[in-house]
Amino acid sequence: MSQDLFSREEALAGLPAKRARTALFLIESQTARLVAQARQAMERFLSEEAAQERDLAFLEAFALGREPPLRPTIQDLERYAAQWASLVPDNPRVRAALAHLLSQKYRFSYQAVPGLRAALGLDEEAVKQAYQRLYGQSPATIFAPQVTPLDRLRWAWATLAQWLESLPPFWTAFSLTVTETVGAGILALPIALAGVGPLAGVVLLIVLGLVNVFTIAAMAEAVARSGTIRYGSAYTGRVVANYLGRAGAIVLVVGLAVLNFLVLLSYYTGFATFMADVTRVPAMAWCALLFLVGLYFLRRESLNATVALALLVGAVNIGLVIILSLLAFAHVRLEHLLYVNVPFLGGRPFEPSILGLIFGVVLTAYFGHMSLSNCAQVVLRRDPSARSLIWGSVAGTVTAIVLYCLWILAVNGVVAPQDLAGLPGTALPPLAAQVGPIVNVLGTVYVILGMTISSIHMSLGLFNLVRERLPSPHRPVIVLPRQRARLVFHPRGKPAGQPRLGLTYLGLVESPGRAPQPQFRLDVQLAGDTHSLEMAVTDRWDDTALCDRLPGLRQQGARLAWEVLEASPESVRLRVTSPLALAYAGEWDTTGRHVADVLELPDTQRQLVQWLLRRGEASLAEVAAHSGQDERAARSTLAALSAQGFVREVAGEGQVRYRPQLAPRRGRQLPADIWRALGEDEGPRTKDQGQRTKDQRPRTKDHGPTGLLARLWAPVAGLGRRGRFLLAVSPVGVAFLLVEWLLSTGKASFPGPLSIIGVIVCSLLGGVFPVLLLVASRRKGEFVPGVVYRFLGQPVLLVGVYLLFLAGIFLHGLVIWQEPVKRAIALLVGVLILGLTMVVIRRGAFARRVVVELREDLRAGGRSAFAIAAGGQPAPAEVRLGYPEGEQHYQAASGEVAAPAALRYAVCQLPVGPAKELKVWVHKVTPEGESEALPALVDARCGDKTTRLDLKLSGGQALLPITGEVCRLEITLRRET
Repeated sequence: MSQDLFSREEALAGLPAKRARTALFLIESQTARLVAQARQAMERFLSEEAAQERDLAFLEAFALGREPPLRPTIQDLERYAAQWASLVPDNPRVRAALAHLLSQKYRFSYQAVPGLRAALGLDEEAVKQAYQRLYGQSPATIFAPQVTPLDRLRWAWATLAQWLESLPPFWTAFSLTVTETVGAGILALPIALAGVGPLAGVVLLIVLGLVNVFTIAAMAEAVARSGTIRYGSAYTGRVVANYLGRAGAIVLVVGLAVLNFLVLLSYYTGFATFMADVTRVPAMAWCALLFLVGLYFLRRESLNATVALALLVGAVNIGLVIILSLLAFAHVRLEHLLYVNVPFLGGRPFEPSILGLIFGVVLTAYFGHMSLSNCAQVVLRRDPSARSLIWGSVAGTVTAIVLYCLWILAVNGVVAPQDLAGLPGTALPPLAAQVGPIVNVLGTVYVILGMTISSIHMSLGLFNLVRERLPSPHRPVIVLPRQRARLVFHPRGKPAGQPRLGLTYLGLVESPGRAPQPQFRLDVQLAGDTHSLEMAVTDRWDDTALCDRLPGLRQQGARLAWEVLEASPESVRLRVTSPLALAYAGEWDTTGRHVADVLELPDTQRQLVQWLLRRGEASLAEVAAHSGQDERAARSTLAALSAQGFVREVAGEGQVRYRPQLAPRRGRQLPADIWRALGEDEGPRTKDQGQRTKDQRPRTKDHGPTGLLARLWAPVAGLGRRGRFLLAVSPVGVAFLLVEWLLSTGKASFPGPLSIIGVIVCSLLGGVFPVLLLVASRRKGEFVPGVVYRFLGQPVLLVGVYLLFLAGIFLHGLVIWQEPVKRAIALLVGVLILGLTMVVIRRGAFARRVVVELREDLRAGGRSAFAIAAGGQPAPAEVRLGYPEGEQHYQAASGEVAAPAALRYAVCQLPVGPAKELKVWVHKVTPEGESEALPALVDARCGDKTTRLDLKLSGGQALLPITGEVCRLEITLRRET
């Protein structure tokens, strides 16, 4: 007699459509996240907390069974088919039902979806037959016989986008550098250089361009040494904080805020004045239109630009510049081309007004350094050596020099210098007067593409900078899987700051006479110590008792409460309330494997899982004896089941045992909206669920004041989504109103703000910062690039570039600028740079650091390894890796970890050296290329001092001082079961 409770055929009778709806929901959610991540790579000023909030929006939509915030297209599903293929059940009937649902929702031809066909097995005979039996028609009906012209255009764009994003890494770096550098600022160059003449302007462009070639190469090496950039997080602020400390990060934020605000002023003015000249519609109306366009994208919180779109728009803009230059060369006048008016040359007097725009506008035109982290994120995944990144960015900057020189010779050779000098708008109207209306036509396209997209980027940058510093009233709903993910809370604006709280779900715990209760572990890092608390929470929890135990939490305003909405043995659904920033670390797909999934397995595997369910767990020998296989075949079967999530390995008593890993369904206890999203009927409501119809906000007692700042922010925390949006968008609104006022009074200027940006911001972020970051990264970097160019680190060259930018700022403050306010600002910035340099040096920015990395790489072809670097160079050391069967010994700076899942500990004996800091980094790289912390304990003994650290809440990283003595470092991995 069969041991099955019911036959497989009976169970599968109504299963395919239901399972297909669930699978489609998961596939679309996964694809939407991948699309969002691809678009995020091209957001110039995306902050880390803004990215975390966006990720939480996807997780919350998944938890509530809603459509993801970004709805994928059929082109997206085809492109990412390889990534979501693992979510498709290995069952012909379910695959056939899934194909049927896709054909009802999307329109596609057979030739257009090879990846989708492969993921669903639509070319397999078993799936074709299953479709015929289920729907009584040929599976060929899934595909559209022909597609509309609009669909053809979409597929053509998808093909082009895939080709552009598959360019060799050098050409990707080159293309992105050129497109991010050559922007609308080029329209101010002829105005800025009109006073000295085109030939002198070309000399200045070449000299300052070569300086920027050096700084872009320095920046490229600095970001290439950063693990934050390499593993999917293109946040320049995190890199600066790692290398230059908190002071550097604060200066970066202020600099970016000033940059975004002033660029908005300039581009609002340039767009409005040019469009007014072309159309005769008032400039104030065009400025309002551009503001409304930006407001639309601020509501969406993203421009949704991809690498392909950025390359295409950049290529169009560069093509327009070249065409306009060639058209202008046909009208060049020799007297304009040979005009020279350089102070002190030929006895000419020094006129500060001539130089007032030059330095700043030229530096602004070359400024693309902050987008290099985005470029590096894309390029380093394909060329980890950083050769392509460095040389691609250098080649891109050299190309920008050539384009700028061509543009200046063309425009300034056509238009008289007196017609260009002092123009409040762009250089296009006087050029059109000499060349013809074609300039207005092409210029309109260039202005719309260049200024509109850039102004949106700047608006988003300002918006994110303000929003991430506002207390959030949002109470997200998150699904947390048992021990496979963690909610991490940290102070807003301080992604690496303390206190840090981590919440982990431990599963349902049974107690005599009581129903199973959800069990949680809360870990708190405070003042360098880690405290852990385990508790059973049936309904809701707040931190009143915890704050009594750890008063430091209340003093720093670190409050936390959560409400349990639904719990199962494998996952829990929570509504979280906290003023802290929230990040989700771990697996996002929390549906788990259900008993019904077992029915879809092949007979041999299905019977084995059912046997394990009845037995509880078994060793390899017991599995082999039950299945009648040898141990090698049994291990292969168990590996396949483990990969699908049905079985997991458990180490104990000196051997590995196998345990079933299922998430039994608990009736209809999921909320109605998730069942509707999965296409199922709403289940019956329990008595407890019926009582939870009101907003049960956890109430916590206020034990005394939490500081004046907290009380001032209290009204802001009470604002809803609309109020927070209006507050975050207010700087953009101020910029818009200011430009409208300047336009109405005739004081608006397009090149004026660009000059201020170049002197104040670009000198700092594009000149001083690359020098400081290169020096710091060569002493602190987590990675040693495959190519290191020693000349970049020559002290004379570094000091010379640093002094050049610093001198430029002081010259503007003391000599060139005449307005008292601008002079004061320049002098203040110069003093700030000197102060910042002294502060970062005193706080150890240039101190040598030893970095010990232990990496588990889950990418296809990835290499799990350990690596040790000291002062930016490989540092051989004695290393022991501990496994259940014994130890492996190395004397090397790096080595492969052959079996990372079985690794239990690693011991490093670090030699004596001049380093002042030790950084430990224990993490895994996901198949998508992102870094996730591995839970580990670190014991570091340096001389007579012993330090014990827990890495689970700090992203797998820890930083501690060392004294130059011999250090023994032991990393113990805590494999959670």
